[in-house]
Amino acid sequence: MKRKLATLILFVCSLLIFVISVNLFSQTGIYADEHNTTASAVCGGDFWLMTDWLRLILSGFMTMLSGGMLLRSGKK
Repeated sequence: MKRKLATLILFVCSLLIFVISVNLFSQTGIYADEHNTTASAVCGGDFWLMTDWLRLILSGFMTMLSGGMLLRSGKK
């Protein structure tokens, strides 16, 4: 029971992180479009733009993994 609760908490936290990251990234794109600039200029350069993409990919991967763990632990 404790393991399932820990997995549920991990999934909820990772899903929250993913949703917030996607929202921030989309707001950055909207800001860049409205102010006629680029996303790399808003983020501070190409390196930081790539780290934003990496953060999105890793948080999405973490959400999928924790969701899979939650589904797998529910079958036992």
